[in-house]
Amino acid sequence: MRSADAHGWRRWLPGLAVLTRYDRTWLRGDLLAGVTVAAYLIPQVMAYAEIIGLPPVVGLWAVVAPVIVYALLGSSRQLSIGPESTTALMTAAAIVALSGADPDPGRRAGLAALVALAVGAVGAVGAVARLGFLANLLSKPVLVGYLAGIGLLMVISQYANLTGLRIAGNDIWTQTGSLLSQSAAVHVPTLVLGLAVALVLFALRRWAPSWPGPLLVMLGAAALVAFTGVGSLGLAVVGELPAAVPGWVLPDFRSVELVPLFEAALGVAVVAYSDVIVTGRAFAARRGERIEANSELLALGAANLANGFLGSMPVSSSA
Repeated sequence: MRSADAHGWRRWLPGLAVLTRYDRTWLRGDLLAGVTVAAYLIPQVMAYAEIIGLPPVVGLWAVVAPVIVYALLGSSRQLSIGPESTTALMTAAAIVALSGADPDPGRRAGLAALVALAVGAVGAVGAVARLGFLANLLSKPVLVGYLAGIGLLMVISQYANLTGLRIAGNDIWTQTGSLLSQSAAVHVPTLVLGLAVALVLFALRRWAPSWPGPLLVMLGAAALVAFTGVGSLGLAVVGELPAAVPGWVLPDFRSVELVPLFEAALGVAVVAYSDVIVTGRAFAARRGERIEANSELLALGAANLANGFLGSMPVSSSA
């Protein structure tokens, strides 16, 4: 009976099972990996929070609980959990569908937390029902096409940040038309800095692929704004972030219609889970390890439930 019980908890807590057998020789590499990933995540998650229309600090806090939860429940030893582009854009679309265009920041934050809770519930129910096998039914062309569309939406969602303009519209065509109609009013320093960052990123990827390009570029751009006169040219900056730790909250489900909420959450959950499985299996294949589909579904669900109760945003795997 004791052996069966041990097997049971190890099946539901594979990450904790690894920690109980932790080899101290792994510590140096794990610390280096943790510092590196954290350095990448800080600018990345703030940007994804802004894509949803939330304060940048929400993106920072959206990492903490999911990383801890996944370390206990996830079956991959390398996967990173946190805000990422696909779930950010889908959450932004869900917020618009649930409340109309451009809700106030407080309302938007509450809706993001509700979507996270609903995504978590979908993942938890799917894990209990052992629906992890559904990941095998997603074809590669579907995922490639979907990711291509997400890439296009990400570009369009950054029109305002790249130009300093106020972009009107809720779809690709009206937003692009709004950009073109205001082209004479583009804030040139903002555009030049944004394009320069993109150019350097592509250059590093082409000629120095082993270098941590995104990290170097973000640090360089931040130093340029902070220590030169560039910051006085009217560039928008993130500014000082609140240091207060978020408390547990219970989002108000009475403020939305539940059917549209869970329809949106189902879409986010399916895509987020597919991302988790594809990325996790890619890492596992290199090391001869195995990814447990239902454990990943449970870990994803629990991570999103934690973020929902922290008033944060949905998460998935972060490449």
